[in-house]
Amino acid sequence: QRVGVEVEVVDVQSLLPFDRYGRILQSLQKTSRILFLDEDVPGGTTAYMMQHVLEKQGGFWWLDAEPRTLTAKEHRPAYGSDGSYFSKPNVEEVFDVVYEMMHEADPSRYPLFYK
Repeated sequence: QRVGVEVEVVDVQSLLPFDRYGRILQSLQKTSRILFLDEDVPGGTTAYMMQHVLEKQGGFWWLDAEPRTLTAKEHRPAYGSDGSYFSKPNVEEVFDVVYEMMHEADPSRYPLFYK
């Protein structure tokens, strides 16, 4: 909220059945942008969700920006209490991806902090 970004989060809960009521598509129709987030490795659940929403539900027609995914790193998590923090998506990474999406939409309102 401090940077003027509002997001809508849809917690999928289950892949089978997946989004029976079309809530993700409804959110996409409002925002015109979508980020699929998963704690597993790239290409797994996020690919399934993206295919379902964009192809089967026709979400492609509502996009104003490239659909994005954010997943765990392509390695086994380290042992120890902080292993998940460095392997799975964390709050900072989610913020970075969402902010980049907003920068693409309006670079003057959402200037990049770094990169």
